[in-house]
Amino acid sequence: MRITTRFSGLLLAAALPLGADAALPEESIQPSINAELAEHTKHFNEKVYKIADNVYSAVGWNLANSVMIVAPEGLIIVDTGESAEQSRKVLAEFRKISDKPIKAIVYTHFHPDHINGVKGFISEEQVKSGEVQIYAQETLLDNVVTQGALVGPILGMRSGYSFGAALPDTDKKDMNAGLGPLAHEGKSTFIAPTITFKDKLDTTIAGLPVQFLHVPSEAPDEIVLFLPQNKVLISAEVTQGPTLPNIHTLRGTKFRDPVVWVNSLDKLRAYQADYMVPLHGQPVSGKDKVEEVLRMTRDAIAYVHDQTVRWMNKGLTPDELVEKVKLPPYLAGYTPYLREYYGTVKHSVRQIYQGYLGWFQGDPVDLDPVPPVEKAKRLVELMGGREKVLLAAGDAYLKGDYQWAAELAGYAIRIDHGDQLAREIKARSFRRLGYASMNINWRNWYLMSAMELEGKLDGDAALQLSQSMRNAFLSPDMLKNLPARIFLQNWVTRLDPERSADVNLTLGFVFPDIQEEWALEVRRGVAELHKGIPEGTTLKLTFDKTYLDTVISGENGLLKGALLGDVKVDGNLLDIKTFLGCFDFEETPIALTLR
Repeated sequence: MRITTRFSGLLLAAALPLGADAALPEESIQPSINAELAEHTKHFNEKVYKIADNVYSAVGWNLANSVMIVAPEGLIIVDTGESAEQSRKVLAEFRKISDKPIKAIVYTHFHPDHINGVKGFISEEQVKSGEVQIYAQETLLDNVVTQGALVGPILGMRSGYSFGAALPDTDKKDMNAGLGPLAHEGKSTFIAPTITFKDKLDTTIAGLPVQFLHVPSEAPDEIVLFLPQNKVLISAEVTQGPTLPNIHTLRGTKFRDPVVWVNSLDKLRAYQADYMVPLHGQPVSGKDKVEEVLRMTRDAIAYVHDQTVRWMNKGLTPDELVEKVKLPPYLAGYTPYLREYYGTVKHSVRQIYQGYLGWFQGDPVDLDPVPPVEKAKRLVELMGGREKVLLAAGDAYLKGDYQWAAELAGYAIRIDHGDQLAREIKARSFRRLGYASMNINWRNWYLMSAMELEGKLDGDAALQLSQSMRNAFLSPDMLKNLPARIFLQNWVTRLDPERSADVNLTLGFVFPDIQEEWALEVRRGVAELHKGIPEGTTLKLTFDKTYLDTVISGENGLLKGALLGDVKVDGNLLDIKTFLGCFDFEETPIALTLR
């Protein structure tokens, strides 16, 4: 079949066989960046901003800002960045301003870019001795360990795509992360909170009155600080800085309720603060300006929610809603706070629909659809076969219809992941879409997926990405804080139904040093965690929680411990080996695009 193709303004006549090893003519797609997104990078130049007379915000060193509050008797550090290395740089800048000792750390919420750099500011010994206290909302530790243990593997991989973790330097030049500078690689550290509260806490830290308030929004454990003496509001991520808030995050998270978020913004407005210090982006000065930013942010989130619900009630589905719900110009144009650098209306609308109604859109055809691969085979056959589909995809690409080109090529890939021509069309389409995008999350997903299609995220590269991102969510420091309950509960979701199809066994776990007992029961493909050990259980393992920490980190294993005497065994060791063999702990890097 003879195909006429046009690339870079040239007409090329090529006898192009459409076999699996076919390739498109060479085309140079130069890395580029949306002009407005490039300009947005200037918001995150490295600078320490002074607010009022004793508050300093370090912007530009980490994805999230760190704030220093100079109190009469010492320093309060609010949020610690994503790595110890970067946060040491921040501390060096703060030390140019004050040499007072650090008396307190505040975690505003559990996300890695706000807590992972803690050891860049303080040591574990300072916390153990009582020299430094760490403040947080009472659910933060549970959120940290549950996130990393339960869905850590897939969340880590998806986060790598969201943040463009494997992109080459050419694709990162002059870039930002939408709500901050590009994140830096470094050591993830963690120290557990020492002082927690539920709803609010009015206290004095290092001689300074501080008011804490729980305001669920971007995170369920989000807290803000208000300094009544100079009316400074440290707004955490209730406002996400210079961007439309991410009402939903593409990397994946539980439902972020816009109604709750709006209510939290109204609570911030009630402070009537003279200064506002977000944990992303630059501070805001002046009571009127603070009120304006909070009100506009509140109204944008409310508008997206209210109009989505309005049209949902008229029967519109997510694909229809995203074309219907758009911010009015006065909100969409409120630069930089409501521009779609990080969040977008479209992916927020889809989350709101699912949050209220779930995945089912009301068409029974979706109840038991034709499986994806079979559906692709039938559609490709209906369209005249692979060659016609890819000709149409190539034609769409040449006409600049990159979305349609990617969708068409995707059918061929679903049938055969090794279809090189289809992969090239889809990858090139994604590159075009990515370089044009003003939204950093969309840009990164397009470009990372293009790399996957081009074979640049295979094997070792995918494994390295998975491991590095997993460390951000479950670092060795976090592993030490993993309760035995969470560790064992995680096994429930790792049970292999085929290996355990004929197994009925219960294994008890005794932790003498923390005086806890648990048991896991396997019943033919189902696992149940018991608090305490059921009567009649004959299989038991006894070892300290400190040894469990080494098992979690990969330094040791249960069978190894049993053989070397670190783990006391009650019952038949072969039965215990059978029990442990029922679980799937292999973490294979996941292809996210080739589905």
